[in-house]
Amino acid sequence: MKKTLIYMLVAGSILSLASCKKNNLVVDKDVTPPSFAKFNTSATSGTYYIKSTNNTYRLPIGFTTVSDKDRTINISYESSTGAAAGVQYNAPSSFVMPAGKALDTLTISGLYSGYPSSTRIDILKITLTDGDVPANDYNKVFTLTMRKYCDVVLANLAGDYTLTYENGSYGPYTSTISNIVSTGATTATATLSNIYDSGISATIGLDWTDPANFKVTMASQSTGFTSGGLPLLVRANATGVKTFSSCENTFSIALQLYTSAGIYDSWQMTMAR
Repeated sequence: MKKTLIYMLVAGSILSLASCKKNNLVVDKDVTPPSFAKFNTSATSGTYYIKSTNNTYRLPIGFTTVSDKDRTINISYESSTGAAAGVQYNAPSSFVMPAGKALDTLTISGLYSGYPSSTRIDILKITLTDGDVPANDYNKVFTLTMRKYCDVVLANLAGDYTLTYENGSYGPYTSTISNIVSTGATTATATLSNIYDSGISATIGLDWTDPANFKVTMASQSTGFTSGGLPLLVRANATGVKTFSSCENTFSIALQLYTSAGIYDSWQMTMAR
């Protein structure tokens, strides 16, 4: 019994010494983080809608540590779509982080005049190349999609659309947008007339809350016609494009005519001035 107790005490002492030694190693270890430049965002890409108000795109940029001296970050820009500095955008080729700071903002200025059409979409690759402390591979590249944004002026959407087609083949004929009523900061309702080139009118909804996804909605409504003795209704098709452009004043709406017995016809209605 005595020998067993002595053995246990000795083993315990060895374990205790090992633990102390291990803890000392942790305490004595240099855990100072490396200092490097980076984009201070978890996202690696973003979309920039360039407005006539000359809005800018602001991208957090900085170092992982604070320094007592100014530090310079050099930046390069590449565009696979041909976006050019001074034409589609302006941006600095270097950035100075003031002493005592580790975080600031890189500002990209899109040029509205460089986007005469909303169909132009540019990809801009922004890379931190070097500086007082070279950037490593962590968060050194940010990809920015740039495109034109036109403010929605409801009055500009009203009127006749003489280039209305069905599935790109039947037409052109004239359809009309009228009775536009604002229902919120980024929503409205309107009357769409001469659907199917048959004098059918229906109420549509407009929603431009998401700059990347302008929406047109249409609930089921009566057309005033019948098919097979059953009331003929019109609605937005669950599939297909249902959008509009405030830049080009165009609409593209997937529609269906149907009765309780089934679908009468489905088509894509496109409208332009």
